[in-house]
Amino acid sequence: MPDLDSRLARERAELLDTIAQPPLAKIGERAAAHRRRRRARRTGIALAVLAVTATVGLRPWADHERPPPPAEDRDPPGVVYTDAGITINGLTGDRVLDPVGHISDVEFTDPDHGYVVVQCPVRTPCAPSLARTTDGGLTWSLATMPPATDDLDLVAFPDGRLVLSGYVSADEGQTWQATPRSAGRPAAAEQGQLLRLGAGAVEVWSPEYGNRGELQTQPSGLAVSWVAATATADGAWWAGGLLDGAPAVAVTRDQGRTWTVTPLGAAGARVQVAVLGAYAYATVLGENGSIQAIFQSTDSGRHLRRTTTGRVGTPAALSGEAVPLLDGRLLVAGDDHKWYVSADGRTFTQAVGTLPAVGRLARTPAGYVAYDLFNAGWAAYSADGSTWRKLQIN
Repeated sequence: MPDLDSRLARERAELLDTIAQPPLAKIGERAAAHRRRRRARRTGIALAVLAVTATVGLRPWADHERPPPPAEDRDPPGVVYTDAGITINGLTGDRVLDPVGHISDVEFTDPDHGYVVVQCPVRTPCAPSLARTTDGGLTWSLATMPPATDDLDLVAFPDGRLVLSGYVSADEGQTWQATPRSAGRPAAAEQGQLLRLGAGAVEVWSPEYGNRGELQTQPSGLAVSWVAATATADGAWWAGGLLDGAPAVAVTRDQGRTWTVTPLGAAGARVQVAVLGAYAYATVLGENGSIQAIFQSTDSGRHLRRTTTGRVGTPAALSGEAVPLLDGRLLVAGDDHKWYVSADGRTFTQAVGTLPAVGRLARTPAGYVAYDLFNAGWAAYSADGSTWRKLQIN
C-alpha cells in the first residue's frame, strides 16, 4: 500500500492533467501586438508635437498677436472674492471669450441678456468688437458690428434692441439698420424709450430710431451734466447739473413733460442720484470726483436731507456711480481702485478681504457693472450691487 506522500503526488498530477492550459502562443501574439500599438501611439504623439512646433515656427505671429494674460488675471474656476457683504463670483470654467482689445462698455437689459463693446486704445488701433450673452455672462459669442464705428456708445433697450453708431439692431446685434438723427423735439419719452444726456440737455432715445432729439421741456435753468441710466421702479427719471452755478437735481415723473428742480445748497461741480425703492441718495462731487456732500431721501426723493457736515475724506474721490444696497448701505469705488461702504451716508469704510481692485461702478438698465477688475480689464455684473458675477470675456 503506497505511503501517504506517494498517493498525494499521484493525485496532484492527475488533477493538473484535467485543467485546461491557456493558449500561450495566442497570448504571446496578443502581447506583441499590444506592444506594437503602444509604440505607434507614442510615435504619433511625437509627430503631432513636431507638427505643432513646425506650424508655430511657420506662424511667428501666433505668440505675439495676442499674448495670453498673466496667470494672476485668470483666477481658478469657482473662486469667490468677498468682504463686508460684497461677493464677486469668479470664473466658472475655461470658456472665456478673448477678443482683441479691452472692454469699454457693458449693458444688461435683464439679468440674463447683456452686451459688451471691446475696442483698442488709439495708440494701438484695432477693429472693435461686440459680444453678447444670454446666460448672465457665463458664455459669450461675437455679434456683428454696424458699418460705422465712429461713436461706440452702446444703448440697450428693455425690449432687447440695440443702438450703436447711428444704427439699430432688433436681433441682438446680428443685423443693423441705419437710423438718421431726428430734427424734431419730442414732448415726452414714450413707453420703451429712454431719457439720455445730450449736449447739456436731456434727449429722448427710441429703440426703433435711436436719438429722437432734445426733449421739448428741459429742467428749468439746469445745465444738465448727468442723466440716470434708467427710470426708477415708480417711473421717475433723475437728472443732475448746475443751477446758477450750484449743484441741483431734477426729476420728472411723467416721462419728461414736467420737471421738479431742487437746489442742494452745497458747493460742487456735478451731482448724481442713486435710487433703490423709496431711498434716494444725491452725491455732490468736485471737479476731481471728491465727495463734497451726500443727501438722503426716504420718500423717493421728494425731500432730501444732507447727511454730511463737510467733504468726505475717504475715499479721496469717487470713481463712477454710487450703488445703494438692499441693507441700506451705500457702495462706491474710489479712485484708488478700492471698494468702500457707508452705513450712515457720512463716513465710508474700505472693504478689504479678498475683493479685487476695481476701476469704476456704473448703472445699467438692469443692474450694475464693475469695470477694470484686478486692474486687468475684467468686468462684473450685479443685479443688486451685493452679489457680482465676473464676466467670462476679456
